[in-house]
Amino acid sequence: MVALLCLPGAARAQDSEAEQRAREIDAVCSKAHCREARTVSVRLEDGSTFERAIPRLPIVLPNGWITLYPGEEVHVELTIARDAIRSARAVAKPVRRNATVTFKLSQQPGRAETLLAVTHALPQSLKYSMGMMLPSGGQLFATPSCPVAPGVTTHETWPHPVFQLVIRDLRFLPEGAPLTCER
Repeated sequence: MVALLCLPGAARAQDSEAEQRAREIDAVCSKAHCREARTVSVRLEDGSTFERAIPRLPIVLPNGWITLYPGEEVHVELTIARDAIRSARAVAKPVRRNATVTFKLSQQPGRAETLLAVTHALPQSLKYSMGMMLPSGGQLFATPSCPVAPGVTTHETWPHPVFQLVIRDLRFLPEGAPLTCER
């Protein structure tokens, strides 16, 4: 019976936390380009579909991580100083092409495999670290990434569905560095 008496207060606390989170997201999204709330659909290996609602969230998180879901194409404008990437922010469409990286995550019709296409016109080859979340949820798994040369679209594929990619630690490769794919 004591648990029943605590439920209304617990519900108010949860509502209050949800309202606070919504205010925090609104504050961030008033200054940053955010994705709108939507349902992400991912085709699974058995032909069925996994769906999950995602809330309105920034594409580039305050810690600099770039989030990407299947069916999205996001443009990230970089601030560069002294040949180093200092910051990143999502933009609705590229305006400064020589400072923007475009990431597109997709699945081919009728297939479970996932494809990432990355392109940019930055002055040097770009490298980054990636983590993926599977439709089963849980933790991010580190996955190799390949360097992207200026003016070239690099494609990476996984033979399985990916629910979300997190891209972080964007950096330029030194001149002459090997263009190898690694974590």
